[in-house]
Amino acid sequence: MEHRRHAERVPAPGVPGDTRVAGPVPDPAADAPEPVPDTAPDPMPAAEPEPAAEPELTTAPGSAAAPGTAAAPDGLFDPAETERFRERWREVQSAFVDDPGGAVRRADALAAEAAEALGRAVAAHRRALSDGLGGGAGADTERLRLALRGYRDLLDRVCAS
Repeated sequence: MEHRRHAERVPAPGVPGDTRVAGPVPDPAADAPEPVPDTAPDPMPAAEPEPAAEPELTTAPGSAAAPGTAAAPDGLFDPAETERFRERWREVQSAFVDDPGGAVRRADALAAEAAEALGRAVAAHRRALSDGLGGGAGADTERLRLALRGYRDLLDRVCAS
């Protein structure tokens, strides 16, 4: 009779409210989902690249570079010109609250001016590279290699802008 009372208190498997499951106790590790690869971009910037095997040569802003010499890798503008553009941009931003339409027009004009200045800076760097070859026909292989490296550096800087 005792057995029957116990059976009456425990619902049969498959009955609503039954928390028992027939079979062996499951392994929690086996039920864990498969790890999903992280495809989100890393919020931290990439580590600094290894230094180049050959030291980069630099010239003062605005001076002509010889073939193979590269201007400072920080940008195509001299620091003073960069700061002027940034200061004007801050002025445009602060004017937005009082005159949104005017601020957008000034931003467009500033962007056009910066693009023109960028074109002039790239042209000056290209001229410095090609002028250093002296026509290119009689340039030795080492000068040509250095010039090619200068063009690569210029293109990298343009693409980074």
